[in-house]
Amino acid sequence: MITYRKADITDIPQLVHLRLQFLKEIYPKADISQDTVLQDHLRVYLTEHLTKNNFVNWFALAEGRVVASAGIVFYNQPPLYHNLEGKVAYILNVYTLPAFRRKGIAKTLLQKLMEEAKERNTGKVSLHTSKDGRLLYEQLGFVAGDNEMTCQLPRIQ
Repeated sequence: MITYRKADITDIPQLVHLRLQFLKEIYPKADISQDTVLQDHLRVYLTEHLTKNNFVNWFALAEGRVVASAGIVFYNQPPLYHNLEGKVAYILNVYTLPAFRRKGIAKTLLQKLMEEAKERNTGKVSLHTSKDGRLLYEQLGFVAGDNEMTCQLPRIQ
């Protein structure tokens, strides 16, 4: 049986661990020599933003252990015609352990995040997806855009 709960400040070690697993799967050729620094930065970020409640994460548990996770970051942008309050959110870290995939767990986690966004009167929710996740997100009402561009800036030493 799968149960669901929101993460809290005591879950930071688990959140850091799952984030690293997620990143290593998404970026298999990444330079992992900075994992310790990344873990430190993640702990600082999570401590600040879980406390402020502008980052929310849900867990799925099986037999008392976390088997899936999904997070959402809430922030504001300047208002525009279709989002007069400027409330936006970004879904990230949707990750399910391989043995628990294709069981509807990620869908339930996403529904919980979307409900949280609706309760906060969020005007827009966005995310990036892998090929595997696209169909699920489309089922939940997400539409692929064709105008987003990104620029990876060099890291300042």
